[in-house]
Amino acid sequence: MSHCTKFEFTYTDEETIVKAFTKLGLTPTTELIGEYNILSKLTIRLLGYMGSSQFRAISAPTDGGYNYFACKMENNVYKLIIEHASLFKKDESTTKNLASRFQRAYISAAIENTMQRIEASGIPTRLKESEDNFDIEFGSNYEYRIRVTLSGNEIKEEVFGVKGDICTKLTEELESLLASPTAELLTEWKPEYTVVHEEQTLQILSARL
Repeated sequence: MSHCTKFEFTYTDEETIVKAFTKLGLTPTTELIGEYNILSKLTIRLLGYMGSSQFRAISAPTDGGYNYFACKMENNVYKLIIEHASLFKKDESTTKNLASRFQRAYISAAIENTMQRIEASGIPTRLKESEDNFDIEFGSNYEYRIRVTLSGNEIKEEVFGVKGDICTKLTEELESLLASPTAELLTEWKPEYTVVHEEQTLQILSARL
């Protein structure tokens, strides 16, 4: 392993959010929405003149009357809010499940971007998924690997088999899509990071990424 980095997960990229909706079979639209206080309960609805706060949001309806809202906040990050069309039918377990599905779809879309960058260098890739991990395997024999692990709201990325500082080039886009620009990235550097890479695959990637 050349490095291991941990950081707090954040939605940061509009295009990747749209891809996540598409992965879930949903058709997103862009809306102006407002935050309302109805019977002492804050809720999100399409913008009306009484909204206490206003947001630009990418939204999509789901089966069961729920709606996703990816609201653009300060510092160009997005907050995911899920509301039911009927104010009093919102179920916490259903909302949690919908949020988890969307988060996983977003991470998957971000990972696909990294895979496309590697493939553009002529290096084959493949993706293996488990309940908690996404493994990007690449190289002529798939001997290199980037693992992304989601635990709660924390992301851990690990790079295996790669020697030298190219590991940072491999993960920089992932970090930009999964972490806020102001997030603290906690990186543990491994001995492989200081080794000069001589493998042809890594030399190609280093030149083209």
